[in-house]
Amino acid sequence: MGNIDNLIFDLDGTLTEFNLPFDKIRDRLRIKERFVLESILKSSPKERERKFEVLKRFEIEAAKNSKLIPGVKEIIELIEGKNIKKGIVTRNCKESVEIFSRKFRIDFDYIISRERITPKPSPLPVVLAILLAKSRPENSLVVGDFKFDLISGKLAGVKTVLLKTEKNSEMIDEFIPLADYVIEDIRELKRLI
Repeated sequence: MGNIDNLIFDLDGTLTEFNLPFDKIRDRLRIKERFVLESILKSSPKERERKFEVLKRFEIEAAKNSKLIPGVKEIIELIEGKNIKKGIVTRNCKESVEIFSRKFRIDFDYIISRERITPKPSPLPVVLAILLAKSRPENSLVVGDFKFDLISGKLAGVKTVLLKTEKNSEMIDEFIPLADYVIEDIRELKRLI
């Protein structure tokens, strides 16, 4: 592939083992819909604020208890050794990413959370990531485990990498058409950069 100077990572399920208890979150917030964030955004401003506070507590707890996916440290060291920019684009709150970053001593060049810009599947967070990294779409890669990561990358004109996991295995056939590359281990990024 070559000329990659910016890696745009999703967080949950991509760098960390997925541990957000969405069923519990839906229960607590009395949400019936599948996508919690979209449901919260439809609420009244007062209700939205309350629900975001509850969601934030769950995300912070998940970040504190997070575990790296095997191979993440290795791939981060490789990226840093090649002077490739790396960042997080997540639907989570910024505080949870900062906790993750401190916990595993990974310094990201940028963090784009839901507070900063319209969240994925919008292309805007990926466009912002490219701008912050002083990169270009053709020199960036989006790495994620869910269709929103891939849609966001595609809409921004960026090549996408789908990380197959145990958690996304039931939906994988839906995700594969959205990906330029499919990997089963984060270390497989080596061949793409």
